[in-house]
Amino acid sequence: MSATYTCKCPTCGAYLTWEPGTRSLVCPYCSASYSEEQLQQFTAEQEAAPAGGLREYHCTSCGAQIVTEETTAATRCYYCHSPVVLTDRLTGEFAPDGMIPFALDRAAAEQAFEKYLKSHRFVDRRFFTADQREMLSGVYYPYWLGDFSGTADFDGTGTRVSTTTRGSTIITTTRYFSVHRTGELSFRQVVRKALGKADRLLSDGIHPYRLAESADCAPGYLSGFLAEKRDVDADAAQADMVQEVTGYAPKLMENRGTFSTLKGKTVFRLGGARLRYLLLPAWVLTYKGEKGKPFYFMLNGQTGKACGKLPVSWGKLLAWSAALCAAVAGLLCAGGAWLW
Repeated sequence: MSATYTCKCPTCGAYLTWEPGTRSLVCPYCSASYSEEQLQQFTAEQEAAPAGGLREYHCTSCGAQIVTEETTAATRCYYCHSPVVLTDRLTGEFAPDGMIPFALDRAAAEQAFEKYLKSHRFVDRRFFTADQREMLSGVYYPYWLGDFSGTADFDGTGTRVSTTTRGSTIITTTRYFSVHRTGELSFRQVVRKALGKADRLLSDGIHPYRLAESADCAPGYLSGFLAEKRDVDADAAQADMVQEVTGYAPKLMENRGTFSTLKGKTVFRLGGARLRYLLLPAWVLTYKGEKGKPFYFMLNGQTGKACGKLPVSWGKLLAWSAALCAAVAGLLCAGGAWLW
């Protein structure tokens, strides 16, 4: 068994922290916990694997050894906290076609976080303490961006219904039409996450990005931030995106238009496909609530759009409900006294 182990969560990749009294390391993101023996076993399995797993680097500032996952492209030295950009992770087939640099710095992200919380009255205050805000991290996440084109044919039957009145008689006329449509369809900027461990519902919640503002990928943009390398290949992403655009085709081809009803079948044939691999910025904050339940906050690092799953303070909610009930009861009593 290996004499070392990784301090990164095997489940989601976040850094683990020691939790006194539990004799285990706990992930602040997904709330998974591991003993030292489990982490040693995990590391041994990773080292025995023929490819992938953990990689070692040396910090150029202090010389410390840095152990990272295969998908990590930028991080910080655990000892001197200097930014570390692992440029070899972003070369060859893993070289991004572009990226959107952070437009919002940490101060702006914290202000946006505070504003978001103020719009949610019953959030647990422990979610945004000073210590909690220190965990706000700027991360570049990998995404696939796809453009697709193709042809679609629709064959079906349409009806047009009209009514006329002659005296006391209402006459309904239904005309039937054989309908055939052919169209050239194109779909632009279909987005898919390229990191398997990322929460799609949460990450999709901060889209869209202004993709026209993307720039060539440069190590300088990564310095001081975290970054992940993709682990979803182009074929898997394209298959998922093609399934999505194929589902859009019937909605476009089966518009009723001037018909009262329209029924039939659409067949879509993919013509061309172009995929791009991009790194997109996000500010991320997590919180482990009661019973270890994880809560998340994400902020688009370019536009400032926020999305989150926030913990509710039941004490605040009950106090507000009690105050509301008391106010309503007081008004009813006052109204009753006035009437009597």
